[in-house]
Amino acid sequence: MVGLLLDNELDLKGLVSGPDLLLGHDPQWAALLAGGIWHARSLIKLISKQDVGVLIGRVGAEAQAFGIRHAAHAVSTSIIADPQQLAQEIDKDGHACLGAWLDEKPVLDRSRVLLRLAVGTAADHPATEHRRSADQVFSLVVAHLAAEGEVL
Repeated sequence: MVGLLLDNELDLKGLVSGPDLLLGHDPQWAALLAGGIWHARSLIKLISKQDVGVLIGRVGAEAQAFGIRHAAHAVSTSIIADPQQLAQEIDKDGHACLGAWLDEKPVLDRSRVLLRLAVGTAADHPATEHRRSADQVFSLVVAHLAAEGEVL
């Protein structure tokens, strides 16, 4: 099972799988990065030190900063001022975006990522809006994950 989830090359009944789509990174982490981009407009508007602290406690400082750095690619046009609700929406939309992006990938590669996610996330049922933006958002996420891997 570990080989299926993390191995870069795996021959399973003649099917050869390529590198892990998320380069060995946690799909939950990738979803939070995607959700940060998705809700970047709200991240920029959240300025209260207390509210920012609550948000960072839920999604992490890097996901918040990553979203702000990629604000030009923000998808959501609504502004969410409540940090708890914003954290929930970042998680939900990030997972839905991940699910939409994975839907376009080969079954074995997609399964290797989905098996590392908790059951019942929004990755299971992405909406049309997530399908429209998933490639753009995840191209930024995967580029970041690749750069992060080079630093290690």
